[in-house]
Amino acid sequence: MSIFRKKKKLPTTARQRLQRSDIPRARPSFSYRSSRSQEPLNTGRQLNREALRPAVHRFKRFWIQRFGLGLLLLALIVSVVNALTLSTNPQIVPLTKTTNDFLHSQATYQDAADKLFASSVWNRNKITVDTGHVSKQLVAQFPELASASVTLPLAAHRPIVYIQPVQAAVALKTSDNLYILGDNGKALLAESEAFATDRSLPIVTDQSGLQVRLGRQALTTADVSFIQTVIAQLAAKQYVVSNLTLPATTRELDVSVDGKPYSVKFNLQSGDARQQAGTFLATMNRLQSEHVTPAQYVDVRVDGRAYYK
Repeated sequence: MSIFRKKKKLPTTARQRLQRSDIPRARPSFSYRSSRSQEPLNTGRQLNREALRPAVHRFKRFWIQRFGLGLLLLALIVSVVNALTLSTNPQIVPLTKTTNDFLHSQATYQDAADKLFASSVWNRNKITVDTGHVSKQLVAQFPELASASVTLPLAAHRPIVYIQPVQAAVALKTSDNLYILGDNGKALLAESEAFATDRSLPIVTDQSGLQVRLGRQALTTADVSFIQTVIAQLAAKQYVVSNLTLPATTRELDVSVDGKPYSVKFNLQSGDARQQAGTFLATMNRLQSEHVTPAQYVDVRVDGRAYYK
C-alpha cells in the first residue's frame, strides 16, 4: 500500500474561477506635490511666460542687427557720395618750364576754369562731369593753349587742369592791329608792339591785306617755320634781321638786315628756307671778296640761284 496518496481534486467552484484580473489591486500610496500654474487662472490662450522670453530676445536681436546694418549702409553711402564730389575750384598745372610761355597770367586761366566747372551742376561729381567740354571751352577761349586736359583725382575733390601753351613765334603787324602768332600760325592775341618787343618776337609787317581773326589761322605753320629758320640761319652768321615784310606780291618774304642797304627776297612757296638762306650767305661771301655791296636787294627766290641789284 503506497504511502503517497493521490490528492483528490476538489470541485471547481464559481468562486475559484475568478480571474486574477478581477482581483482588486492595492492602491498605491498617494503623493501630493503642489505645482502653481504660471498662467492666469481665467484663460488658457496665453503662452507661458518662460516660453515668451526667447521670442522677445529674438525680436530684439533681429532689430538690433537690422539697425546696425542700416547704420553701416548709411555710412557707406555717405562715404561714396563724399568720394565722388568735385570742387568747382580746379588746380591749374602749366605743362611748361616757365610761365612766361603763356600770354595770360595763371590767375586768368584759373578764373576761367572756375566758371566752367561752376556753370553746370553736372560738373560737381566725378560720374557726370564733362571733362571734354571743359577742355574744349578753355582752348576755344584761349587760342594760345595748344591743349587743356582735365584729370579727376581718385580720393581728393579738386580736379586738375593741365594746360599746354602754344609757343609764341612771331608778331604780325596788319593795317589795324598787331597780332601774336603761335608756331602753328594761329592768331593768339591782339597786343601792342611793346608786348612783342618785350618777348623778343620778330615783327612781320603785312602788306598783302591779310584778314586776321583771333583763334583763326593767320599764316600757315610752314610759313611761320620758314620765317624762324631764315632768322636763325642769318643770325648764325652775324646777320641781324631788322625787319620782315610780306609784300603785296604772292608768297614772298622780304628781309631787311641791320646795317645793310639791301633787303633779301625769299620765296615762301618753295618752303626750303635753309637752302635759300644758304644761297644768300654764299652769295654775300663771294660779293664781299670782290668788295661788292648790293644797293637794293639780293633775290634768292629761284632755287640754287641768286640775283642782286
